Amino acid sequence: MTINNKITPFLTGPYIFFGLIFVITGLLSLFSAQWWFAAFNLIIAGYLFGTFSGVEINTEARKFKAYNKHFALFKSGRWQNLDDYLGVTLVPIKKVLTMYSRSNRVNSSQNIEYRIYLVNKAKKPAIEIKTCKTPELGQQSLDEFSIWLKMPVYSIPHH
Repeated sequence: MTINNKITPFLTGPYIFFGLIFVITGLLSLFSAQWWFAAFNLIIAGYLFGTFSGVEINTEARKFKAYNKHFALFKSGRWQNLDDYLGVTLVPIKKVLTMYSRSNRVNSSQNIEYRIYLVNKAKKPAIEIKTCKTPELGQQSLDEFSIWLKMPVYSIPHH
């Protein structure tokens, strides 16, 4: 069985605004017949919105590849052996995005993600293989990965 999980896009949170600037600039350049400038901006926007990281797992070959996919077409990464890892674990991660305005006002948002990691020989979370939004979905996915990969579940102490 092959498992392919998209982990994180290149642009997240408020940084999506930067990608939108390239899209808008490219489209406006098209209407004003500045073809080279339009093409440059739209290519940059395509890269920013079409690039993401992920992980592909081949359970029969017991291998996985943490990769970056560029322009949503080309994968870069190398295959590694699953047997180099001890098991899987679920780690809650608190994500905080903070932006400061020019008038020095702070705008923050936070949420908790539940990430499933492969556990290395030092018994530390090493390679992220899935991100979940709820603890229930995280626990269900952890159980599924434990069965699919034939690996034990590790409980990592949280500080």
